[in-house]
Amino acid sequence: MNIETRIARAAKNVILASGLLVAGASWAANPVDPISNPESLAYPEVHMDLPDYDEPFQRAGIMLEPQRLSQIAPGMAAEQVVTLLGWPLNEEGAAQSRHWDYNFTFKMPGSGHYLVCQYKVVLDQDRKLEKAFWRRHQCLDIANSAVQ
Repeated sequence: MNIETRIARAAKNVILASGLLVAGASWAANPVDPISNPESLAYPEVHMDLPDYDEPFQRAGIMLEPQRLSQIAPGMAAEQVVTLLGWPLNEEGAAQSRHWDYNFTFKMPGSGHYLVCQYKVVLDQDRKLEKAFWRRHQCLDIANSAVQ
């Protein structure tokens, strides 16, 4: 292959790569799901640099039977939430935080695949459960279908 062809291919690869980066930027905006997260609560993001891509998963979730989530109800004490769900991701700051984040791994219905789902518990000033939200409606659907 001559040098002109190599330069042309390299330029094409740069253009393609920049197009992927632009497409990735719109994906990274991650619109809020109005069904499962109507209050537009923020969830922690996973950010990776190129050298980190050798890791198979950047977000891991706790295996949890979705039926346990049906026991979560407004007014529960924070200790009861911990008993049912375990400690949140932000365990070190949980005593001061009103927003607790969880990652749960569910088996997808009718599939051998798994989905990591982000769940947020919001406590009131008395450390009682005020509300809880899923980041994605697919996770809400899995959790709801398990109790029906």
